[in-house]
Amino acid sequence: MSPAVLPSGAARALLCGVVATAAACTVPILGVPVSLPIPTRIPGGGSSSSRVPGRTTSGSVSATRVLRTADEYLGVPYKWGGTSPRTGFDCSGYVQYVYGREGVSLPRTSRQQAVAGTKRPTRWDAASPGDLVMFAEPGEAISHVAFYAGDGRILHSSSSGGGVRYDDLSTRRGQWFRQRLVAVRHVSDRGPAIARGLLEQLGLANTPLDPPDRAPKPR
Repeated sequence: MSPAVLPSGAARALLCGVVATAAACTVPILGVPVSLPIPTRIPGGGSSSSRVPGRTTSGSVSATRVLRTADEYLGVPYKWGGTSPRTGFDCSGYVQYVYGREGVSLPRTSRQQAVAGTKRPTRWDAASPGDLVMFAEPGEAISHVAFYAGDGRILHSSSSGGGVRYDDLSTRRGQWFRQRLVAVRHVSDRGPAIARGLLEQLGLANTPLDPPDRAPKPR
Protein backbone atom coordinates (compact mmCIF):
# COMPACT_ATOMS: atom_id res chain seq x y z
CA MET A 1 0.00 0.00 0.00
CA SER A 2 1.36 3.42 -0.89
CA PRO A 3 2.14 5.68 2.08
CA ALA A 4 0.33 8.46 0.24
CA VAL A 5 -3.02 7.11 1.39
CA LEU A 6 -2.18 6.70 5.07
CA PRO A 7 -4.19 8.98 7.36
CA SER A 8 -2.98 12.46 8.22
CA GLY A 9 -2.41 13.40 11.84
CA ALA A 10 -5.83 15.01 12.07
CA ALA A 11 -7.47 11.99 10.49
CA ARG A 12 -5.70 9.74 12.97
CA ALA A 13 -7.36 11.58 15.81
CA LEU A 14 -10.68 11.19 14.01
CA LEU A 15 -10.15 7.48 13.42
CA CYS A 16 -9.33 6.89 17.08
CA GLY A 17 -12.40 8.80 18.16
CA VAL A 18 -10.46 10.92 20.63
CA VAL A 19 -9.23 14.45 21.01
CA ALA A 20 -5.73 14.71 19.62
CA THR A 21 -3.89 14.57 22.93
CA ALA A 22 -3.06 10.87 23.28
CA ALA A 23 0.32 9.57 22.13
CA ALA A 24 -1.05 6.89 19.77
CA CYS A 25 -3.90 4.54 19.04
CA THR A 26 -4.34 1.35 17.02
CA VAL A 27 -6.72 0.99 14.07
CA PRO A 28 -7.07 -1.76 11.45
CA ILE A 29 -5.70 -0.88 8.02
CA LEU A 30 -6.37 -3.54 5.40
CA GLY A 31 -7.02 -5.99 8.22
CA VAL A 32 -3.71 -5.32 10.00
CA PRO A 33 -3.65 -3.47 13.35
CA VAL A 34 -1.50 -0.37 12.88
CA SER A 35 -0.38 2.01 15.61
CA LEU A 36 -0.94 5.60 14.52
CA PRO A 37 0.77 8.39 16.47
CA ILE A 38 -1.55 11.24 17.42
CA PRO A 39 -0.04 14.74 17.08
CA THR A 40 -0.66 17.17 19.92
CA ARG A 41 -2.67 20.27 19.10
CA ILE A 42 -1.89 23.60 20.61
CA PRO A 43 -4.58 25.10 22.91
CA GLY A 44 -7.51 26.41 20.92
CA GLY A 45 -7.39 23.62 18.37
CA GLY A 46 -4.93 25.18 15.93
CA SER A 47 -1.99 23.48 14.32
CA SER A 48 1.58 23.53 15.56
CA SER A 49 2.13 26.60 13.41
CA SER A 50 -0.32 29.25 12.28
CA ARG A 51 2.18 31.14 10.14
CA VAL A 52 0.70 32.20 6.83
CA PRO A 53 3.05 32.31 3.84
CA GLY A 54 3.42 35.51 1.90
CA ARG A 55 2.91 35.86 -1.81
CA THR A 56 3.23 32.46 -3.49
CA THR A 57 3.89 32.16 -7.20
CA SER A 58 4.99 28.55 -7.53
CA GLY A 59 2.80 25.51 -8.03
CA SER A 60 2.40 22.63 -10.41
CA VAL A 61 0.60 22.93 -13.72
CA SER A 62 -2.14 20.66 -12.38
CA ALA A 63 -2.59 22.89 -9.33
CA THR A 64 -2.90 25.94 -11.56
CA ARG A 65 -5.52 24.14 -13.63
CA VAL A 66 -7.46 23.04 -10.55
CA LEU A 67 -7.53 26.56 -9.13
CA ARG A 68 -8.60 27.98 -12.48
CA THR A 69 -11.49 25.53 -12.55
CA ALA A 70 -12.38 26.25 -8.93
CA ASP A 71 -12.43 29.99 -9.66
CA GLU A 72 -15.14 29.47 -12.31
CA TYR A 73 -17.68 28.82 -9.55
CA LEU A 74 -17.20 31.99 -7.54
CA GLY A 75 -20.58 33.15 -6.27
CA VAL A 76 -22.31 29.76 -6.46
CA PRO A 77 -24.46 29.69 -3.31
CA TYR A 78 -23.77 27.45 -0.35
CA LYS A 79 -26.11 24.49 0.03
CA TRP A 80 -25.70 21.87 2.74
CA GLY A 81 -25.15 18.55 0.97
CA GLY A 82 -24.80 20.30 -2.39
CA THR A 83 -22.57 18.83 -5.08
CA SER A 84 -23.52 20.80 -8.20
CA PRO A 85 -23.22 24.42 -9.39
CA ARG A 86 -26.87 24.19 -10.43
CA THR A 87 -28.09 23.61 -6.88
CA GLY A 88 -25.18 24.91 -4.78
CA PHE A 89 -22.19 23.39 -3.00
CA ASP A 90 -21.19 22.52 0.49
CA CYS A 91 -17.47 22.66 1.22
CA SER A 92 -16.51 19.10 0.30
CA GLY A 93 -19.05 18.84 -2.51
CA TYR A 94 -17.33 21.82 -4.14
CA VAL A 95 -13.86 20.28 -3.78
CA GLN A 96 -15.08 16.93 -5.09
CA TYR A 97 -16.79 18.55 -8.08
CA VAL A 98 -13.76 20.65 -9.06
CA TYR A 99 -11.33 17.75 -8.87
CA GLY A 100 -13.84 15.57 -10.71
CA ARG A 101 -13.73 17.99 -13.62
CA GLU A 102 -9.96 17.45 -13.71
CA GLY A 103 -10.35 13.68 -13.79
CA VAL A 104 -9.54 13.04 -10.12
CA SER A 105 -12.09 11.06 -8.12
CA LEU A 106 -12.19 12.28 -4.52
CA PRO A 107 -14.39 10.88 -1.75
CA ARG A 108 -17.38 12.91 -0.61
CA THR A 109 -16.73 14.46 2.81
CA SER A 110 -13.90 16.49 4.32
CA ARG A 111 -13.05 13.66 6.73
CA GLN A 112 -12.70 11.25 3.81
CA GLN A 113 -10.76 13.79 1.76
CA ALA A 114 -8.34 14.20 4.69
CA VAL A 115 -6.85 10.79 3.85
CA ALA A 116 -6.66 11.42 0.10
CA GLY A 117 -3.50 12.32 -1.73
CA THR A 118 -0.22 12.96 0.07
CA LYS A 119 0.21 14.40 3.54
CA ARG A 120 2.03 17.69 3.91
CA PRO A 121 3.17 19.19 7.24
CA THR A 122 0.25 20.75 9.07
CA ARG A 123 1.50 24.31 8.71
CA TRP A 124 0.32 27.15 6.53
CA ASP A 125 3.83 27.73 5.22
CA ALA A 126 3.90 24.12 3.99
CA ALA A 127 0.78 24.54 1.84
CA SER A 128 1.12 25.08 -1.91
CA PRO A 129 -1.51 26.49 -4.25
CA GLY A 130 -4.04 23.81 -5.06
CA ASP A 131 -3.48 21.84 -1.86
CA LEU A 132 -6.47 20.93 0.26
CA VAL A 133 -6.58 22.40 3.75
CA MET A 134 -8.84 20.91 6.42
CA PHE A 135 -10.29 22.53 9.51
CA ALA A 136 -11.82 21.41 12.79
CA GLU A 137 -13.27 23.01 15.88
CA PRO A 138 -11.15 22.39 18.99
CA GLY A 139 -11.54 18.78 20.09
CA GLU A 140 -13.88 17.91 17.23
CA ALA A 141 -13.64 15.95 13.98
CA ILE A 142 -12.66 17.57 10.69
CA SER A 143 -15.66 19.49 9.39
CA HIS A 144 -14.49 21.87 6.64
CA VAL A 145 -12.20 21.79 3.61
CA ALA A 146 -10.89 24.47 1.25
CA PHE A 147 -8.38 24.94 -1.53
CA TYR A 148 -5.26 26.83 -0.58
CA ALA A 149 -5.18 29.49 -3.30
CA GLY A 150 -1.77 31.02 -2.57
CA ASP A 151 -1.08 34.60 -1.45
CA GLY A 152 -2.41 33.75 2.03
CA ARG A 153 -5.92 33.02 0.77
CA ILE A 154 -8.30 30.07 0.68
CA LEU A 155 -11.02 29.33 -1.86
CA HIS A 156 -14.02 27.40 -0.60
CA SER A 157 -17.76 27.05 -0.33
CA SER A 158 -18.57 28.57 3.04
CA SER A 159 -21.94 28.63 4.76
CA SER A 160 -20.97 31.70 6.79
CA GLY A 161 -19.75 33.39 3.61
CA GLY A 162 -22.87 32.52 1.61
CA GLY A 163 -21.18 30.38 -1.04
CA VAL A 164 -18.01 30.00 -3.07
CA ARG A 165 -15.58 32.78 -2.21
CA TYR A 166 -12.00 33.67 -1.39
CA ASP A 167 -11.04 34.45 2.18
CA ASP A 168 -7.89 36.29 3.16
CA LEU A 169 -6.26 34.58 6.14
CA SER A 170 -4.94 37.90 7.47
CA THR A 171 -8.43 39.26 8.17
CA ARG A 172 -10.47 38.74 11.34
CA ARG A 173 -12.63 36.23 9.50
CA GLY A 174 -9.59 34.55 7.97
CA GLN A 175 -8.02 34.19 11.40
CA TRP A 176 -10.85 31.85 12.37
CA PHE A 177 -9.74 29.45 9.61
CA ARG A 178 -6.03 30.04 10.16
CA GLN A 179 -6.27 28.92 13.78
CA ARG A 180 -8.26 25.76 12.99
CA LEU A 181 -5.98 24.16 10.40
CA VAL A 182 -5.60 20.43 11.15
CA ALA A 183 -4.50 18.86 7.84
CA VAL A 184 -2.87 19.74 4.51
CA ARG A 185 -3.13 17.30 1.60
CA HIS A 186 -1.59 17.38 -1.87
CA VAL A 187 -3.77 15.64 -4.45
CA SER A 188 -2.13 14.51 -7.69
CA ASP A 189 -3.86 14.05 -11.02
CA ARG A 190 -1.99 10.75 -11.47
CA GLY A 191 -4.29 7.90 -10.54
CA PRO A 192 -7.09 7.56 -7.98
CA ALA A 193 -6.82 9.66 -4.82
CA ILE A 194 -7.85 6.86 -2.45
CA ALA A 195 -9.39 3.44 -2.81
CA ARG A 196 -12.94 2.88 -1.64
CA GLY A 197 -11.81 -0.29 0.13
CA LEU A 198 -9.34 1.66 2.24
CA LEU A 199 -12.08 4.08 3.33
CA GLU A 200 -14.08 1.09 4.47
CA GLN A 201 -11.11 -0.31 6.36
CA LEU A 202 -10.60 3.04 8.08
CA GLY A 203 -14.26 3.29 9.02
CA LEU A 204 -14.74 6.34 6.79
CA ALA A 205 -16.95 4.89 4.07
CA ASN A 206 -20.14 6.50 5.39
CA THR A 207 -19.18 9.62 7.28
CA PRO A 208 -21.85 12.31 7.83
CA LEU A 209 -22.04 15.30 5.52
CA ASP A 210 -20.04 18.31 6.62
CA PRO A 211 -21.89 20.78 8.85
CA PRO A 212 -22.02 24.52 8.13
CA ASP A 213 -18.88 26.33 9.27
CA ARG A 214 -19.01 28.67 12.27
CA ALA A 215 -16.69 31.38 11.02
CA PRO A 216 -17.60 35.05 11.51
CA LYS A 217 -19.63 36.43 8.63
CA PRO A 218 -17.80 38.71 6.18
CA ARG A 219 -17.90 42.40 7.00
